[in-house]
Amino acid sequence: MFLTDSLNPLDGFVHKHPSDVLEACEIIKQSAANLDAIVPSGSGSKMNIGNAPSRKGVVLGTKNLNKVIDYPARDMTVTVQAGILIKDLKEMLGKENQRLPIDDPYPANSSLGGLLATNTSGPRRFGWGTLRDYVIGISILNDEGVETKAGGRVVKNVAGYDFCKLHTGALGTLGIISQVTLKVRPNPEASAFLLLTLNLANVESVLDRIHNTKTRPVAVELLNKTALQHPLFKHLAVTADYGIFIGFEHSAEAVKWQTETLANELADVPNSKLEIINAPSDSALWQALGEFQAARISGCPLTFKANIPSAKVATFASFALETIPGVSLQAHAGSGIVFGHIPEGISQQVAFNSIDMLLQKAVRYQGNLVLPYCLPEWKASFPVWGQIRPDVKVMRKVKESLDPKALFNPGRFVDRI
Repeated sequence: MFLTDSLNPLDGFVHKHPSDVLEACEIIKQSAANLDAIVPSGSGSKMNIGNAPSRKGVVLGTKNLNKVIDYPARDMTVTVQAGILIKDLKEMLGKENQRLPIDDPYPANSSLGGLLATNTSGPRRFGWGTLRDYVIGISILNDEGVETKAGGRVVKNVAGYDFCKLHTGALGTLGIISQVTLKVRPNPEASAFLLLTLNLANVESVLDRIHNTKTRPVAVELLNKTALQHPLFKHLAVTADYGIFIGFEHSAEAVKWQTETLANELADVPNSKLEIINAPSDSALWQALGEFQAARISGCPLTFKANIPSAKVATFASFALETIPGVSLQAHAGSGIVFGHIPEGISQQVAFNSIDMLLQKAVRYQGNLVLPYCLPEWKASFPVWGQIRPDVKVMRKVKESLDPKALFNPGRFVDRI
């Protein structure tokens, strides 16, 4: 028997959009006095992640906290308020031929704070890392309505506790991110993809070859046939079981050598086809691969995300296809992350049983499986955060220390923290 959440978990919440940090602090103080929950929200693009809040209160929007505080381009750092949209941040950095090499599925309507709170990453994670590698300074609005700071505005900074990493990926449960300092990188001189289409039988051996290649890809993406039929990729007209996209970003000479070298290394794969996709055609492909992991496919009731050893990606993908026929799969194969969009029409009970089987498989591989998207009416009964680990006790102690009244996003995070 299944329980149900409200169709809209934020029904009954008061939405407030402070014009500055001081006003945001006053809202927190008022909420703390009334023991109202506080749900941080930037643009709202990632509000479907996690459980429904365990009590009502205020949705505190940060869209007006979007100012650029400091951008010394020569130092390759930037300090901005957390409400800034990713597209605006990218545009500003692009004018200096710089970038933050983190893929966001919703760059047009996603805030930096939301990106940080969820520690979102995409295809480039394999080569360039995650946000935890780029945050060098952070400001947080705490449970007393006071702005606290950690880190600084220079790369070589070891001042204080590393609250930057603590708040990155905490889903806003420890405070509201108000300001961030990031180190940035120069735009690569060139980029390209090597696309290999192949049959299921050869996927595992090919991924092993890529892991042992002489080259240094920054992305290794595996998509199954169902995923490749999505409008984002239909122009590629792939009819094989799988497509593997190997992305390179470096100097023009290095990109040319790496694509040609890897093409030679994979030239003898049976029943396969190789294609090199150079700039500018690769630009749309980078975007499509970044978007697809969070694509809202028509009728899709849930999306799972498995974290497993990279050597098990091919086996897990095959098992997922057997368990859920018609599932659309995308794997950041180099990083051991597998996304799956479950097809329309699957019943709640069948979906639950299938997710449980996939979760147990991931756990046997020393990994886990979570649900970045799930129908609200299914969430109360599904393992939204996968198998709870023993270190959840530490997480609870941190929560109790930094937010003793449980004001921020109560109940949304792991084990209903």
